[in-house]
Amino acid sequence: MKKPTPKSLKVKLWNLCKTIVRGRYVNKDGSYKCYTCDRRIEYPCDAHTAHFIPSGACGAFLRYDLRNIRICCYNCNVNLGGNGVEFYPRMVREKGQEYVDQLFRDKQKIIKCDVIWLQSKINEYESLISNLYEK
Repeated sequence: MKKPTPKSLKVKLWNLCKTIVRGRYVNKDGSYKCYTCDRRIEYPCDAHTAHFIPSGACGAFLRYDLRNIRICCYNCNVNLGGNGVEFYPRMVREKGQEYVDQLFRDKQKIIKCDVIWLQSKINEYESLISNLYEK
């Protein structure tokens, strides 16, 4: 059996992130609400999993960190580049300034995003998902 590549593990880890975040923010009717503009997102396939601190501006530590990820519509995530002008104040209102400040401090963390770290995060998130469904 072939060893998993870092690329394949990153894809798997991102899919787990999306599953967890979408499970956390789904409405009772199966729709979602965009975190930044409150637009109703009817179909799960139209929901984007967006980063508060953009993935291009943060390392792997925050790229796969559930604290940094919310549901957004296509317009906010793609056309408006994450809609940071709304994302920031909403995150402060939801979680508090210290929480947001900690994310910015964590942006500076450098980790070795290797197979071991990726597999560790995958194991952590698979456990989280299985615990959610056991309750």
